[in-house]
Amino acid sequence: MATDARTWFYTTPEPRPYFIEERVNHTLWKNRLQGLSMSCVQATAPIKMEGVWNGMPVQFEWQPGKYFILRSGREVKELIGVLRQILMMRPALAYTDTNGLFTVEWHTDGGARRWQEVKGNPEYQGARRLRKD
Repeated sequence: MATDARTWFYTTPEPRPYFIEERVNHTLWKNRLQGLSMSCVQATAPIKMEGVWNGMPVQFEWQPGKYFILRSGREVKELIGVLRQILMMRPALAYTDTNGLFTVEWHTDGGARRWQEVKGNPEYQGARRLRKD
């Protein structure tokens, strides 16, 4: 099955975990992340997936067509870069969340409003803006 972000991010996928897993995993594998396999833990928006990559926890959360959030055990530029290519847009912001996970957010609207919520909030450590629109 040839899939890309258009089948699960830019359109709302059918709320069936297996179908979401199949589309997302095939997209990851097609884009050099063969060692990452994600499981769908919530099939309705916001859609949530969890997995392990090289012994590191990885989580995805997204609202189709609006935002995509990557959470991982540490900052991995390869993972962020591949997701940037898959989503066809630059990430908007990054920070470490209250669970100690490195978090990167992509927003189709540029993320300015979300940045206002994050910057200066003590829940988000090391917050930085990655995209200015």
